[in-house]
Parts: sequence; C-alpha cells; structure tokens
Amino acid sequence: MAITPEKKFNTQKYISVLFFTLLIFGSGFFLSDYTTKKRIAQLNDLQQNLRTDILSLETQFSILNQAPCANLNESTLTNELYSISQKLTSVGTTLGEDDGNFLELKKYYSILEIKHWLLLQRAAKECKLPLAFIIYFYEDSKNCPQCEDQGYILTYFREKYPFLRIYSFDYNLDLAALKTLKSVFRLQDETPIMVINSDVYCGYKSKDE
Repeated sequence: MAITPEKKFNTQKYISVLFFTLLIFGSGFFLSDYTTKKRIAQLNDLQQNLRTDILSLETQFSILNQAPCANLNESTLTNELYSISQKLTSVGTTLGEDDGNFLELKKYYSILEIKHWLLLQRAAKECKLPLAFIIYFYEDSKNCPQCEDQGYILTYFREKYPFLRIYSFDYNLDLAALKTLKSVFRLQDETPIMVINSDVYCGYKSKDE
C-alpha cells in the first residue's frame, strides 16, 4: 500500500514535534542540573568560609585571653561575630534549619558567642570597658510565637546603643556548653528569655518595659 503525501507529512511533523520536545526537555534538565550543581558549590564555599571565619575568631579569643586589655579592639571582634551570624543565617535559609550541617555550624557559632561573652565580661571588668550584656534565648515560631518579635526589639536596641552586646541562643540546641549556661542562670522552659547582666526575665518584653 502506497504512503500518501499527506500521511508522510504527518509522520514528519510528529517526528519534528517529538525531536523539539526532547530537545526542550533535555535543555531544561541540563540547565536545572547545572543550576543545582552551581548552587551546591556556592553553598559549600559559603560553609567553608564560615568555618574559616569561626576558627579565625576563635583563635583571636584564645590570644586575647592571655592579656585582654592589650590591643583589644572590642568593636572589631563584635562586628566579625555579627558578620558570621549573617552568613550562618544565609546557610540556614538555603539548607533548612533542621539540616545536620547547619545545626553543626550553629553549634560552633553558639560556642563562639559564649567565648565572646566570657572574654568581654572579663575585659569589661579588668579594662573598665563601659559595656552591658543581654543573653537571649529563643525557640522557633511554633513553640514561641513572640520570639521573633522579641528578636526584632533586641536588634533595635543593639543598633541604638553601641555599648550593648546581645547574644542569641536557640534554647533547644543540643549543646553541652549551652546547657551549662542555662543551668548557671537556672532558666525555666518559658521563652523568650533574657538575661540582662545577671537578672533573668521570662516572657515577651516590649520596648518600654
């Protein structure tokens, strides 16, 4: 049976459509794979830079602990700590806050915060630095709906008062050093919690309180 020109044309049309469909699908898959690999590479670089920054700042703390009043550029250390916090937030947004790699970095950062707090507590006393300290414990929005708002208020105070040093900790982070800190201040499971100097305040506090 002879193939009519019309049937031949339809066959060629179907083949052309199939070819272009496969081409578009393949291009999309390649682009998606390339984008994913690039994103993973950028994330790995960010995590490595974060680890390097943490190690560098931790080493500075160790050096300054030998003589806290000698060459102590307190504001620079604080700015470096804040910069690391911003990078950590970026990693958490990308990976998700339940990701194992993010949680490990979060633990490193929390230890770094405690070391920074201890160093500045000592420096404030021995070097007579006019500093005030707030230790802030928070939970996620599910367990503590007001913690995010409390965090915004503390950020406002940090920007308004240059002498104020604020350290934020995830109350449920599984970290021995953090458990010790909570034990020292005899904290209860009622977040948000603020330790201002040595006084403990539980529950949400407005700007005016």
